[in-house]
Amino acid sequence: PKRTFKDRANPLVTAAVPDIATQVTSKEEVPALLNKLNSGDANDRVWAAASASNLLLAEDPKVRRMLLANNIVSALIERMSDSVPDVVIQATGALHNLAAADQGAAEEINRKNIYASIQQLIPRLAKSIDDIIKDNDDGKKLDVNDRKSVFLTTDNLISILWVLCETVPASLKHINSMALFPFLISFFNVIGRLPSSLIQTAGQFLYTLTDENTPAKRALISHPNAIQTLMKTVATQHIGETVTSEDSSVIRILAGGILSNIKPAVVSQLEKTYRTRAGGIPEEEIQPWEDLSRTLVQVISEYISFDVHAAAKHAAASIKAVISARAEATANGLESLPGTKHESELDSLNARISYVQLALELAANIFTDEGASESDSALEQGAAVSDDRIDSGGLVNGQSKMEDQDEDQEMADDDASEDEAADDDDDEDGMGYDSAALSDNGDDDANDFDADDMEQLLAEEGTTAQKTDDAVQHSILGVFITNIVPSLQRLAEPTTMSTLPTAIKECEVSDISDSESIRLVSSAVETFANLHDRALGCFNNVLLVIEDSVKSWFRMHSDSVASWWQFLIAVAEHL
Repeated sequence: PKRTFKDRANPLVTAAVPDIATQVTSKEEVPALLNKLNSGDANDRVWAAASASNLLLAEDPKVRRMLLANNIVSALIERMSDSVPDVVIQATGALHNLAAADQGAAEEINRKNIYASIQQLIPRLAKSIDDIIKDNDDGKKLDVNDRKSVFLTTDNLISILWVLCETVPASLKHINSMALFPFLISFFNVIGRLPSSLIQTAGQFLYTLTDENTPAKRALISHPNAIQTLMKTVATQHIGETVTSEDSSVIRILAGGILSNIKPAVVSQLEKTYRTRAGGIPEEEIQPWEDLSRTLVQVISEYISFDVHAAAKHAAASIKAVISARAEATANGLESLPGTKHESELDSLNARISYVQLALELAANIFTDEGASESDSALEQGAAVSDDRIDSGGLVNGQSKMEDQDEDQEMADDDASEDEAADDDDDEDGMGYDSAALSDNGDDDANDFDADDMEQLLAEEGTTAQKTDDAVQHSILGVFITNIVPSLQRLAEPTTMSTLPTAIKECEVSDISDSESIRLVSSAVETFANLHDRALGCFNNVLLVIEDSVKSWFRMHSDSVASWWQFLIAVAEHL
């Protein structure tokens, strides 16, 4: 099986800012908006940057084209060095929205060399973060707005790099040269003292950056204490008193994903280092890597215990509330509506589902990379036979001792045929009987494969199958079958929000010509459909590995396999 799910959902975009421009009705309005980005009045610059962010968030390709045609990218990059923090927040947020919404825009941002501006901001942000942590530890009262400014700007910058890394391959050369690992890994040392969302954004970016990117893997491996920090994060169940259980699981999964990306390179390096050492790699160096996947799969199995049907009902209720609020605003003559709590709930639900999808991606890749090798080991354990078994006529290299005896007898018969022909003339009765052979007939019973031998052989084959099954249960494959597969079935099961017709009905959209409402429903449908797709893809990897490597498991657990098939058929019929 191949690794799956290379494409991931775009990072979450910055929330819309209320009370600013949310639409552009003519080309003439765009230059006026951009001119305010260079205004001497800081309030104008904040307004213009926030308006650009909102307009880009509106997902209107026509508006984006107008903004791009007026060189919005260069204008926003220039504002990243603004002396007013709020301008920087809005400018970086707008660039993030633009990169996430438009592939062409992301490529232009890459061409405009945003990396130099980011590189100038990072040392300043790193110092500000250090100061915030130190002041907090010293019990000093911190300015909430200052903290918010630093954290939002940092999150925006990392998200921009994440989107570019994900969507523009040419960006990797620039990003790899930025030496970002000391800055990003430091977040994992202060979990609980930084916003969990910021650490998760850093983890998402690192996970993407180290996926099939050799220079980044080498840089991370060579970074002092990076591996130790990430290993500790994965192994720690409660990573901070102020961190929720859900946030803790996400951070642990991301840390494990980063380590999984570099694991093959690390193991290969260890093998080269200790190739001449008797006994190979020391246990204390290889054991943490051998334990990583099992620990990670356990964390994933707990996190993906997600009630997808309850989530669908929650999404539908939130969408209905948003549609109702918009209709009320329109009836009251309001051109725009500030973000509501229901929109925030939809954003939170989308974030939760996106992390479940990432966990499924990681689980599928772990299983593809390691499940097959562990399945082979299970087969080897099950197929191991004792000397006693070989002597008793059991299977040896797929061939029974009875078959060996038959081959030996055929060779002996061929050798004896010439002698028998020569003796025919001497037979007194002309019948060709050999009295000596007749006298030895009683010994032939010892070589016959009778019912008792068959019973013994079947018992031994049953023992082999049981050994294989026992080995499977204690392998990654067994953990998947026991803990992951049931969740995969639940996550793959279609909901009322999984197809557009059922979702429109569930959300009570009466006017299908209402493009905004349909777009909102369609976005939710896409989210749930992607979740089902990830779950089925992970399930597919499990089935392929089992079918390829441990067919005997299929035979012993035919009832489970039959129920899986019934489930898959039911999903197909529903869709």
